[in-house]
Order: sequence, then C-alpha cells, then structure tokens
Amino acid sequence: MIRNWKFTFAFCLLAAFITGCSGEKGNDETGTDGAEDETTVGTPFTRMVVHDTCLFIAHTIKDYDVWKASFDLAQPVREKHGIKALNVYREKNDSSLALVYTEVQHLKKAKDYITSPNLQSSMSNAGVVGAMDLYWMSNKLQYTEEVSDSIMMFMSFKVINYDRWENAFLQDYKDEPNRDFQVANVMRGVEDDGQVSMIFAVNDPDYVKKMEKDNVFRAKMLAAGVISYPVTYKLVSMPI
Repeated sequence: MIRNWKFTFAFCLLAAFITGCSGEKGNDETGTDGAEDETTVGTPFTRMVVHDTCLFIAHTIKDYDVWKASFDLAQPVREKHGIKALNVYREKNDSSLALVYTEVQHLKKAKDYITSPNLQSSMSNAGVVGAMDLYWMSNKLQYTEEVSDSIMMFMSFKVINYDRWENAFLQDYKDEPNRDFQVANVMRGVEDDGQVSMIFAVNDPDYVKKMEKDNVFRAKMLAAGVISYPVTYKLVSMPI
C-alpha cells in the first residue's frame, strides 16, 4: 500500500484554491446509470457495467492460509446477505494485507452483515488484525478493451465533484488515447459521491512513484478537483 501524507495537506489546499478560482460546477446530467451518452464517445469506456454496486475490502491478517480457510467457509453466509466475492488478492509489497473485491446484490443486507458482531468475532478467529478498510462503491465506467498490462492496482481518492472529475478523466482520453496504463473500472462512492476508486493495470512497477513527481500529471489531478492523496494497493491475484 502506498501512502504519502507529507504531500497531502499542501495538495488539498492547492486543489481547493484552484477549484474556488475556476468557478466550474459538475454536470449533473453526466453519468446516467446504465445508459450510454456522448461523454464516453471516443474513449475505451462504457457505462454498461457488469457489476453495479461493489465492495472492496482491505484488512491485515496474521496468516493467509488460516484467513482464507475461514473466508471460504463463510461463503454461504456472505451470499445470503447479498455479497458475492469476485476476486481475492494479496498486496504485492505487504503480504499481511488481504484484499477482496465483491459484488453487492443487496446493499442493506450487506452492510448489516459487514458491521455485525458475529462477523467481527469470526474475523478475529481468522486472524484479522485491526479494523477493515471498506470501500462501498458504484461502478460507473468499464473498460471495453482487453487489459493486457501485467501489474493490477487499486486506487482510491477524494474529489470535490465526481462529475467534474469524470469529465476531465474522459476528456484526457479523447485528447491523448495512447497511454501507459489501462483503467479497468471506475467507481464512485455509494454514500460519499466524492470518493473515486479505480482498478487499473500498468507494466512499470514504479509507475505511481513516477506520477507523484510528474508536474503535468499533478496539475491535471488538481484541475480535475482531486483533494486527497490516493491510497494505492498493488494486487496479486489469488485463487478464489
């Protein structure tokens, strides 16, 4: 997981300043669920997503095999509460992190289950340490081309206005279709619509570090209304 809190405060202040001066507002008509619109024309994205609501979970574990055995046993209970596991990962740079990407078929049941005392007890028995990081997200854009890059990553950050950020993101693809990363999914927070998450692929293991130092990239993020430094995980796919 990559975090750089020294940069965050200045980053947020500058983003807020630029946004306040720009006077731009998000387009409320952008992002009609399940329907194509002109904003995606000329980009490798569709709004016809396979999974609507999803949950990405990151938690620290003592022993992966012990945790995975408990996770597998809980499958019928999860599915009863509208949670279907799609992928299980470990963090490439921190093997104590287990990461799960799920489809949420019933949001209220899923939230009740995730916050239940029974699950907390089960996780403790499975060797989970500390609280889970939960990302309740709604899929907004899906990549229409084959993802061929070798390193999968998850990234999440805050924006002032999702529609404004998405417009800038899609316009950047129209202006520069050839790029050195592939975004498989773009997601918006279910309760916090200023939360943006994405799963993307790169070939360069140091891609994120290089982007941190790229002034052009940072300027684009600021202009799009990004107001937090991203939390990033490098994903190693595991058998499910």
